[in-house]
Amino acid sequence: MKNFKFHILILLILFFFFDIDPVYAGPGGTVVKAIFKTWWGKAILSLIVIIFLPLIIYTQIREFIGVRKTKKQLLVLSKINKDFSWLNLDKTCRNIFSRVYVAWNNEKMQEVSEYVSSWYWQNQQLVVLDQWKKENLRNICQVEKIKKVKPLYLEISNEENLNGSRIAFSIEATIKDYLVNRETHKVVKGKNSYDDEEKIWILEYNEGKWVLDDIQDSSLTLAFAKMKNVIPLEILDNNKVIHGNRMKAN
Repeated sequence: MKNFKFHILILLILFFFFDIDPVYAGPGGTVVKAIFKTWWGKAILSLIVIIFLPLIIYTQIREFIGVRKTKKQLLVLSKINKDFSWLNLDKTCRNIFSRVYVAWNNEKMQEVSEYVSSWYWQNQQLVVLDQWKKENLRNICQVEKIKKVKPLYLEISNEENLNGSRIAFSIEATIKDYLVNRETHKVVKGKNSYDDEEKIWILEYNEGKWVLDDIQDSSLTLAFAKMKNVIPLEILDNNKVIHGNRMKAN
């Protein structure tokens, strides 16, 4: 325990000493901290990886177990509704992800109103995009490649056709994401280059379609992967596929 506290102390000192400055951009409002793009940032990140290697390995294993369990349970759910099959979900996630980035880059979230919840697109438009316009800033964000989509956590509804169900996905992609001044076109925050990023996208199933309802930071990946999926027992029992993961709905 003393060693763990010591490692945490080192990490905090590094963060405060090098004045890590967050970049506010991209769908959801934030991207990775800017210092990790610099030489010093990469050196610090390498040191952090070495110090926390056991924790990183533990995180990867827990995430792998959580994703595997979730995919097995999606196989059960796909027998009730094909929209829950993993192949369909993977395609749906990639489609929504790409469309949201295009709409965000165009500063018109209404373009994806059928792919995101009403609350989400209005909130992002008013709170983020419109505010940046007032500050004479524009967010440039483009997707080069979607690398991985992984289901981390399920909250399954027992309503007809599973309406109201929610799934948290980890999405890794290569993106370009930075802020520029509208008049001078000078980069204000971020970097005009493609970098690998990871976010947690939460999709909700309503009226026969999946929509984006929220975006969370990748730091919560382990927390989502460790959570017990919420699936009504009758759904698992009716399909007679119980992989040691019977759970009660909230």
